[in-house]
Amino acid sequence: MEHFFVITNKSKDKDFYIAKDIKKYLEDRDKTCVIATDYGQDDTREFSTDISEIPPDTQGVIVLGGDGTMLQAANDLARCDLPILGVNLGNLGFLTDIDKKQLYPALHQLIEDNYTLEKRMLIDGKYVNEKGDTVSNLALNDVVINKGHCYHLVCVKVYINGKLLDIYIADGIIVSSPTGSTGYNLSAGGPVMVPSIKAMIITPICPHSLNNRSLVVSAEDEIVLEIGNTRENGHDEGILIMDGMVQRTLYTGESIKIKQAMDHIKLIKLNGMNFFDVFHNKLGMGKESI
Repeated sequence: MEHFFVITNKSKDKDFYIAKDIKKYLEDRDKTCVIATDYGQDDTREFSTDISEIPPDTQGVIVLGGDGTMLQAANDLARCDLPILGVNLGNLGFLTDIDKKQLYPALHQLIEDNYTLEKRMLIDGKYVNEKGDTVSNLALNDVVINKGHCYHLVCVKVYINGKLLDIYIADGIIVSSPTGSTGYNLSAGGPVMVPSIKAMIITPICPHSLNNRSLVVSAEDEIVLEIGNTRENGHDEGILIMDGMVQRTLYTGESIKIKQAMDHIKLIKLNGMNFFDVFHNKLGMGKESI
């Protein structure tokens, strides 16, 4: 690679210190590097990258932060068809394989074209907003309906290709991609999936029933989550969240349609590490006991 673009989490990279170091390292080796400076804000996300800042000759994007930063960057760059390398400036991260100690060896590998690319599927979620407009948003990890600001549970009707699967009375429902299977889905007791599998996982969050199993469906299926009603009088409400970013509140009778997106994300993989290596390192699994 010759031309790079850097997105950094300003709260973890004070005064762009690490980003500027990367820029100097690359430019000292006759490469080009542009640091994102225009971080806009809206009602659904902490920041968003202005993709118009990305030079046309950019070959790779380096994202500094944690998994949250990576998810926001992936959403912003979903239609740019640029490979992304995540550098972890936080704690546990499945999307950010490289930590600060590995940063400069990683940059050397990028310069030498010593890397592989992994395609990751995206989830497309369509819903109607308060203005009555149909909104389509992408998620790399998951689409979640959580119970609203009230303490009572939420009723969620789950349909697969137009057929009712089940009605859950729960804290919420997670629909996860294979990439997102190691996130909220895993914390809620759902299975971990290898990222190359084309599928989605439906996992209830603390359901008020014995039916608390996750279900794996094909990526070709369409999932609909509809807010039901747990009470005879009144309405349920659920908070719609995509990749950790609140979209809106859904009320009884409102729904979101979920399916595999046409676009995908390309992640840069270095050091010969595969998914199982990362899985073992992050969760401490697969280690022999003494």
